[in-house]
Amino acid sequence: MKNAMVEVKIVVGLFLGIALAWTLLIAFEVVFVGARPLSFLVPVASLILGGLVVAGIALRMPSSRIAGFVVAGLFGLLHALFLLGAQLWWVKVFSGLAFAGYMYAAVLLNSMPVRRYVLGARA
Repeated sequence: MKNAMVEVKIVVGLFLGIALAWTLLIAFEVVFVGARPLSFLVPVASLILGGLVVAGIALRMPSSRIAGFVVAGLFGLLHALFLLGAQLWWVKVFSGLAFAGYMYAAVLLNSMPVRRYVLGARA
């Protein structure tokens, strides 16, 4: 991972950063707004699934790109729905940024530097 191209590092940062920021946002809502602790279920799932994708990319597993597309599409769609249905303005702002981040990660997963990093000579 140390010698990886910038695109690979951005994908790793997006998958982990968005999930971690989402978990922190839910923690804020649980403490200050009064949300139920069950609200952590989906953000922690995105953190686990994003971590698995990142681990696969770091280990250069070709299936990690496909899993990354699935995770980015699933949570990107979820954030788009949150953007449409949320009542709190900071949830709308975060969901819009998270949607854009997941879609950008999906685009970068198909870029040539990430393909060369994961697939090697087969890219």
